[in-house]
Amino acid sequence: MRTWYRIGAVVIGATLALSALAGCGSSGGGTSTTNLVIVTELAVSGTDAGAQLPTQYGADLAIQQNANLGSGYHLSVKHDNYEGTSGVDASIASNNVTQDAQDPTVIAIMGPFNSGVAKVVIPITTKAHLVMISPANTNPGLTKQQYAQANGINFTELHPAGFPEAYFRLPGTDDVQGKVDAQIAAAAPVNAKAVYVVDDDTTYGIGLANYFVSNFTASGGTIAGRTSITATQASSFPSLAATIKSKNPDAVFFGGVTSGGGGLLKKDLVAAGYTNPMVGGDGIAEDPAWITAAGATASSGTYGTVMAPDASTFTAGPAATFLSQYKAAFPGKDITPYSAMAYDATMIEIKAIKSLISAGKSVTREAVRAAVAGIQYTGVTGNLSFDANGDNAGQKVYSVYWIDASTNGQWAFKSQGNIS
Repeated sequence: MRTWYRIGAVVIGATLALSALAGCGSSGGGTSTTNLVIVTELAVSGTDAGAQLPTQYGADLAIQQNANLGSGYHLSVKHDNYEGTSGVDASIASNNVTQDAQDPTVIAIMGPFNSGVAKVVIPITTKAHLVMISPANTNPGLTKQQYAQANGINFTELHPAGFPEAYFRLPGTDDVQGKVDAQIAAAAPVNAKAVYVVDDDTTYGIGLANYFVSNFTASGGTIAGRTSITATQASSFPSLAATIKSKNPDAVFFGGVTSGGGGLLKKDLVAAGYTNPMVGGDGIAEDPAWITAAGATASSGTYGTVMAPDASTFTAGPAATFLSQYKAAFPGKDITPYSAMAYDATMIEIKAIKSLISAGKSVTREAVRAAVAGIQYTGVTGNLSFDANGDNAGQKVYSVYWIDASTNGQWAFKSQGNIS
C-alpha cells in the first residue's frame, strides 16, 4: 500500500541515520548529501482516488520544485496509501505513520485527507515531534477541545501533555462548513424546510451532519429523520430510499465521503421516485466517483461544499502561477481545490526546512515543527498562519459545487465565499 517517488540524488549514510535518530529527525550539512523525505498520507486508489490523487499531485509539484534545498540537502517524497478493500482504512494509515515515525529521514507529513484518519495518527506524529499539515481535515474536535467529545474524540490522547502541537491544517472546520451547508439547503434553489439527514458513520460524516442539523434547525428548519449508513450496507439502500421518500423531505443531507455510500443512496432515491436535491460537504463535492456511483442521471440535483478555493478563480498572482505549473507538470490530470491546499501545506513545510538551513541550524523534526508553528506564508490559497491549536489563522475560503441538467450531469463550480 506504499509507493516511493524520489526526486533528485539521494545518499543516505549510516552516520546520518544514527545522528538523525538521536535528534528525532534528519540533520546534516557541510559537504555531505543529506536526504530529507516528506510523506504524503492519502487514499489514492479505489473510490477515493478521484479526490485524493490530485491532492497528492499538489504536494508532488512543491517537492519537484524544491528537490535541491541547498547546503547539501535534497528533498524527496514518499507516497503512503491508506485505501483499504472497502474504502478509507485508518488502521492502514496507523501502520504507515508508525513506520514513518521510525524512519529518521522522514522530516514532515502532508496529510491526511480524512478526519477519521487524523484522529488515529495525530497521537503517533505528535509523540514523534513529526509535523503534519492536512489540506483537508475539517472535524473541529481534532483541535478544539469543546467539540471533541461530541465527535467521539479523546482530546487528551490526541494532545498528550508535555508534547507541543505537531498537527496543523489549512481548511475551515465543520462547525463552519455545517453552517454553510445549512444555508445552501435553506436558500434558493433548494428552498428546503424539512431535510432527512444521512451520515456515513465516520468521525467526519457524523460531525458534519451534527453541525448541519444544529444550524438548519436554528434557522427554523426541521429534520424529517436521520440514519447512519456504510457502503457495505448497499443492499439495504433501496429500503432506506423508500423510507425517505415516504417522509417526503424537501432535501436529503449526506454527511460523509463518496466511498461511504452516499452516491449509491442517491441512485436508489431516484430509482424510488424521489428526485428532490441532496446536499453534502467536501467529502463528495467535485468528486467524479460520486457521479460514477450515483449515475449521470441520478447525480443531478446534488450540491456540495469544499473548504478551499476553486481552480477557476486562479487568475492572478501565485494562484495563476501554480495553475500553469500544475498543468505543465501533470498534463491531462485533474486539478481540485485540494491540489492547491496540498501545494501550500507542503510549501509551508519546505519553507520551514529552508529557514533552518539558511540559518545554519540543525534540521530536526522539532525544529521544523517549531518553524511551522510560527510561520507566516503567502501562498496559492491566501495568507496563511496557525493559531495555538494548529488551525489556520489566516484566509479560509469555501466553494460551492452542483450537478444539474444545466451542468451536463457533471460537477460545476457555482459560487465562492470567505469564512470570517
